[in-house]
Amino acid sequence: MKFSARKTYTFCPNINGNLDLPESERLSVEIIRPTAEDRGDVTYLEYSTKIETLTPLVTYRFDSKSILNRCVGKIENLAVEDYDNPGETRNIRNGKELAKESFYGMGILVDAICNEVCSDVILNTQKKISKSDSASSGTDGTSGN
Repeated sequence: MKFSARKTYTFCPNINGNLDLPESERLSVEIIRPTAEDRGDVTYLEYSTKIETLTPLVTYRFDSKSILNRCVGKIENLAVEDYDNPGETRNIRNGKELAKESFYGMGILVDAICNEVCSDVILNTQKKISKSDSASSGTDGTSGN
Protein backbone atom coordinates (compact mmCIF):
# COMPACT_ATOMS: atom_id res chain seq x y z
CA MET A 1 0.00 0.00 0.00
CA LYS A 2 1.34 3.42 -0.91
CA PHE A 3 0.37 6.71 0.77
CA SER A 4 0.93 10.26 -0.46
CA ALA A 5 3.26 12.46 1.59
CA ARG A 6 3.94 16.16 1.77
CA LYS A 7 5.80 17.41 4.86
CA THR A 8 5.00 21.10 4.50
CA TYR A 9 2.47 23.11 2.55
CA THR A 10 0.82 26.53 2.60
CA PHE A 11 -2.64 26.97 4.09
CA CYS A 12 -4.81 30.06 3.57
CA PRO A 13 -7.58 29.99 6.19
CA ASN A 14 -11.10 30.72 4.99
CA ILE A 15 -11.84 33.30 7.69
CA ASN A 16 -12.87 36.96 7.71
CA GLY A 17 -12.81 37.27 3.89
CA ASN A 18 -9.19 36.13 3.66
CA LEU A 19 -9.76 34.16 0.44
CA ASP A 20 -11.37 37.21 -1.22
CA LEU A 21 -8.14 39.19 -0.87
CA PRO A 22 -5.53 39.32 -3.64
CA GLU A 23 -3.15 36.37 -3.23
CA SER A 24 -0.27 38.66 -2.23
CA GLU A 25 -2.32 40.06 0.69
CA ARG A 26 -3.81 36.81 2.01
CA LEU A 27 -2.95 35.47 5.42
CA SER A 28 -0.98 32.29 4.73
CA VAL A 29 0.36 29.71 7.14
CA GLU A 30 3.05 27.12 6.51
CA ILE A 31 1.74 23.82 7.87
CA ILE A 32 4.32 21.27 9.00
CA ARG A 33 2.53 17.93 9.09
CA PRO A 34 3.00 16.13 12.39
CA THR A 35 4.91 12.87 12.32
CA ALA A 36 3.15 9.68 13.43
CA GLU A 37 4.96 10.06 16.75
CA ASP A 38 3.85 13.70 17.18
CA ARG A 39 0.24 13.04 16.21
CA GLY A 40 -0.57 11.82 19.72
CA ASP A 41 0.79 15.06 21.18
CA VAL A 42 -1.36 17.44 19.11
CA THR A 43 -4.74 15.88 19.92
CA TYR A 44 -6.28 14.14 22.87
CA LEU A 45 -9.59 12.73 24.06
CA GLU A 46 -11.32 14.22 27.06
CA TYR A 47 -13.63 11.91 29.01
CA SER A 48 -16.52 13.11 31.14
CA THR A 49 -20.00 12.08 32.24
CA LYS A 50 -23.29 13.86 31.67
CA ILE A 51 -24.53 14.11 35.27
CA GLU A 52 -28.28 14.03 34.55
CA THR A 53 -28.19 10.73 32.65
CA LEU A 54 -24.78 9.34 33.70
CA THR A 55 -23.97 9.10 29.99
CA PRO A 56 -20.26 8.88 29.22
CA LEU A 57 -19.02 11.66 26.92
CA VAL A 58 -15.87 11.67 24.83
CA THR A 59 -14.65 14.94 23.31
CA TYR A 60 -11.86 15.28 20.73
CA ARG A 61 -9.57 18.20 21.67
CA PHE A 62 -6.58 19.98 20.12
CA ASP A 63 -3.42 20.90 21.98
CA SER A 64 -3.13 24.31 20.34
CA LYS A 65 0.14 25.13 22.14
CA SER A 66 1.80 22.03 20.69
CA ILE A 67 0.31 22.62 17.24
CA LEU A 68 1.37 26.27 17.02
CA ASN A 69 4.88 25.59 18.33
CA ARG A 70 5.60 22.40 16.36
CA CYS A 71 3.36 22.31 13.30
CA VAL A 72 3.23 25.93 12.15
CA GLY A 73 6.20 27.45 10.36
CA LYS A 74 6.23 30.75 8.50
CA ILE A 75 3.18 33.03 8.66
CA GLU A 76 2.67 35.80 6.12
CA ASN A 77 0.37 38.83 6.23
CA LEU A 78 -0.67 38.64 9.87
CA ALA A 79 -0.40 41.81 11.93
CA VAL A 80 -1.92 42.86 15.23
CA GLU A 81 -2.69 46.49 15.94
CA ASP A 82 -2.11 47.22 19.61
CA TYR A 83 -5.31 48.67 21.09
CA ASP A 84 -3.47 50.11 24.09
CA ASN A 85 -0.83 51.78 21.89
CA PRO A 86 -2.65 53.23 18.85
CA GLY A 87 -0.59 53.10 15.68
CA GLU A 88 1.65 50.33 16.99
CA THR A 89 1.47 47.13 14.95
CA ARG A 90 3.15 43.78 15.58
CA ASN A 91 3.80 41.42 12.68
CA ILE A 92 3.39 37.76 13.57
CA ARG A 93 5.87 35.75 11.49
CA ASN A 94 5.61 32.17 12.77
CA GLY A 95 3.69 29.72 14.93
CA LYS A 96 5.83 30.33 18.02
CA GLU A 97 5.02 34.05 17.90
CA LEU A 98 1.32 33.34 17.32
CA ALA A 99 1.26 31.01 20.33
CA LYS A 100 2.29 33.92 22.60
CA GLU A 101 -0.19 36.47 21.18
CA SER A 102 -3.61 37.59 22.33
CA PHE A 103 -5.94 39.50 20.00
CA TYR A 104 -9.56 39.70 18.87
CA GLY A 105 -10.37 36.98 16.33
CA MET A 106 -7.51 34.80 17.47
CA GLY A 107 -9.80 31.90 18.39
CA ILE A 108 -11.19 31.59 14.87
CA LEU A 109 -7.70 31.63 13.37
CA VAL A 110 -6.21 29.14 15.84
CA ASP A 111 -9.20 26.78 15.41
CA ALA A 112 -8.80 26.90 11.61
CA ILE A 113 -5.07 26.11 11.90
CA CYS A 114 -5.64 23.28 14.40
CA ASN A 115 -8.35 21.75 12.22
CA GLU A 116 -6.05 21.91 9.20
CA VAL A 117 -3.08 20.36 11.01
CA CYS A 118 -5.18 17.52 12.38
CA SER A 119 -7.11 16.82 9.19
CA ASP A 120 -5.85 13.96 7.11
CA VAL A 121 -7.50 14.93 3.84
CA ILE A 122 -5.48 15.25 0.67
CA LEU A 123 -7.19 17.05 -2.20
CA ASN A 124 -7.07 15.44 -5.64
CA THR A 125 -5.01 18.40 -6.85
CA GLN A 126 -2.37 17.63 -4.22
CA LYS A 127 -2.02 13.94 -5.04
CA LYS A 128 1.08 12.75 -6.88
CA ILE A 129 0.14 9.34 -8.23
CA SER A 130 2.11 7.91 -11.13
CA LYS A 131 0.38 6.50 -14.21
CA SER A 132 1.30 2.95 -13.21
CA ASP A 133 -0.47 3.44 -9.87
CA SER A 134 -3.54 5.22 -11.25
CA ALA A 135 -5.49 2.04 -12.01
CA SER A 136 -5.30 0.82 -8.43
CA SER A 137 -5.51 4.18 -6.74
CA GLY A 138 -8.26 4.90 -4.25
CA THR A 139 -9.88 8.26 -3.69
CA ASP A 140 -8.17 8.75 -0.35
CA GLY A 141 -4.58 9.29 -1.55
CA THR A 142 -3.63 5.65 -1.16
CA SER A 143 -3.00 2.96 -3.71
CA GLY A 144 -3.61 -0.73 -3.23
CA ASN A 145 -0.27 -2.15 -4.39
